[in-house]
Amino acid sequence: MKKILLYIIMVLPALCLASCEEKVDKDVTWPEWASRPIIGNPVVSAGTGSVVAGSEVNFHAEVSDEYNALSDYTLEVSYGENVVYRQNAAIEGNNAVIDVDFVMPFAAYLDAGDFYPEVSLTVRNIENGESTVRVARENNVMVVRPEAPQNLYIVDSDGTVLELSKGTDEYVYSTSSEELAELGESFWIAEKTAGTAPDFSGFVWGSGEDGALVIVQEGGDPVRTPDSSGYGFKSMGFDIWSFELDRLVDYTVTVDRSSMASVEESGVSYLSMENIRLVRDCEVVFSGFGDLSAMLQPDRFEILDETTAKWTGHTQNWSIWYDVPDNWMIVNYAINNTSGQLWITGTKSCFPLGNDDTANELNYFAGDGKVRFASLSAVKDDNGDFSIMLYLKDGFALQLYRWVAWATLVSLESLTPDIGTITDDGVYIMQGTSFTPGVYMLKVHLTSEGDTGSGTGSTAEISLEYCSL
Repeated sequence: MKKILLYIIMVLPALCLASCEEKVDKDVTWPEWASRPIIGNPVVSAGTGSVVAGSEVNFHAEVSDEYNALSDYTLEVSYGENVVYRQNAAIEGNNAVIDVDFVMPFAAYLDAGDFYPEVSLTVRNIENGESTVRVARENNVMVVRPEAPQNLYIVDSDGTVLELSKGTDEYVYSTSSEELAELGESFWIAEKTAGTAPDFSGFVWGSGEDGALVIVQEGGDPVRTPDSSGYGFKSMGFDIWSFELDRLVDYTVTVDRSSMASVEESGVSYLSMENIRLVRDCEVVFSGFGDLSAMLQPDRFEILDETTAKWTGHTQNWSIWYDVPDNWMIVNYAINNTSGQLWITGTKSCFPLGNDDTANELNYFAGDGKVRFASLSAVKDDNGDFSIMLYLKDGFALQLYRWVAWATLVSLESLTPDIGTITDDGVYIMQGTSFTPGVYMLKVHLTSEGDTGSGTGSTAEISLEYCSL
């Protein structure tokens, strides 16, 4: 009996294997699987272990997929969270060599010192099977910032050349030339000039696809001159670390505490200046106030010195209300009910004042008397999208309106539901499952303007992005 049992035990696995082999036809079935390509030996090289940004490098890798034909790849280079280079290309067959020469970019946020970029390769096959590898540090090159020149030049579309001089900061250049008032419709920022044109043998900054400043080659697009509402510019600066312009419009508004009107609403004392024209990037001088960082909305003012700030909101008429007891200043739309605006109200939220909290919450629903600050205005960018910086607490609830009227409530869809989810009726933003209290930028993209005459029927996509003060 033992011999018979042993025979059965030995035969059954063999029968099982034979059965499996009959059911699996490798040549027919396996290519239908979404297999994953294999990426071997990814290397970035430049002849040496380091390269100055703006120099050519080589990327090499071998890719294969035994079971499905390859379709395409994406080569991507990042400096931190900033993607500075991306190439997509098709490939064929089951084996391929990817060999690419490209210029390691001189791009924004390139650190000085021993900086190794993140270089990754993603390969896909015809069944959408996908693999991604990141180049190991020992197979990568160190990228070195180019030496910062002593001067840069603004070269505008009319052929005007203005010199930008380096200040005390190694990366910041500026000019306050009177010729800025007549700046042409567009301009380049150049390391060198060729007469009244930029010299593309050196670095030249122009406009990228999204309008951000990037290094461009000959034929690249210039930067569109920012709108100054006809006032021209008092100064212009450029930061070669962030690749950002810093400008000041030649227009100044003075907020003098002694000349503001004194009013009282619901038992709260305010000082007010109503219907004041503020131009984006203009200078606002505050007279008779204390620490500006303790009272100004940080998403619409950039503090320049102890008494002066730059207005970074959009150009229109605004009203300024100062809560005397709480040293709390709000800049809201001058007109409540008109098109092209967005109001935010709710509970458990406020704008940050250089700290994590403030007693001045949005309180339209709670109704504790501060009706002047029951709602806040959003800033509009050049694309017509709105944003506002808010401190959000546990249990927050937000609503968006086009006018200060219940009928103008905006219907919402969230692009970041894990942080801010939308209630089933589509009108409240509530905390998501991964929300933690802190400062967030609420961004709003209107997918439908609705009726601009009545403010009704608007729809929007919203997102909440964590930010630090």
